[in-house]
Amino acid sequence: MHYSITDIIFDLGKVIVPFDWEIAFSRLAGRVAPEVARWVTHDRQTFIDKITGPVIDMERGLITFTEFHSLLRDIIGLDASLDEFRDIWCDIFWLNQDVVKLGTELAKRYPCWLMYNTNRAHYEWIMARFPSVVFYRQAALSYKLGFMKPERAYYEKALELFGVNPQRAVFIDDIQENLDGAAVFGIRTIRFENAKSLMRGLNDLGVIV
Repeated sequence: MHYSITDIIFDLGKVIVPFDWEIAFSRLAGRVAPEVARWVTHDRQTFIDKITGPVIDMERGLITFTEFHSLLRDIIGLDASLDEFRDIWCDIFWLNQDVVKLGTELAKRYPCWLMYNTNRAHYEWIMARFPSVVFYRQAALSYKLGFMKPERAYYEKALELFGVNPQRAVFIDDIQENLDGAAVFGIRTIRFENAKSLMRGLNDLGVIV
């Protein structure tokens, strides 16, 4: 039995705010040790492998952005002040105006929520520059919860925070693994491609768009 949808949960990155890591990587190439710059331009996976551990620790809230900056000075020879690095690391987002408009309209009829793997620096950057994204009532942020999608504990904590019935919720994300993690709880899911297909998916679930 399917219950009617009463709550709509959004991912943020690549749904409401698209982003492109290439913007940051291209700027980092000139601010790191020479051998690391070669990884950035010619051996990207090696570069990503070097920084993935600290990135995940930051998104779990285990380290601060300041600590992350210090680690990268050691790991990749980063030569940038904290403020310079914050600008490089964070200025990679832009608005999907169509999704913001859709979300704003949906929020007039339905409680909307946010489930997002992120760090404090990125989230605060987005909030400061794109206040129109805040059509949701509350955000379950990985760095605050201490867990990340698609971990079971992440969804447990998010649902507890929101106080929603998972069988009456739909979750929109661009990553199938994250959707699969939510579906375990009975949450219906839509894989995000674009605003038009999202509207169709919501209509199919009986959501008034």
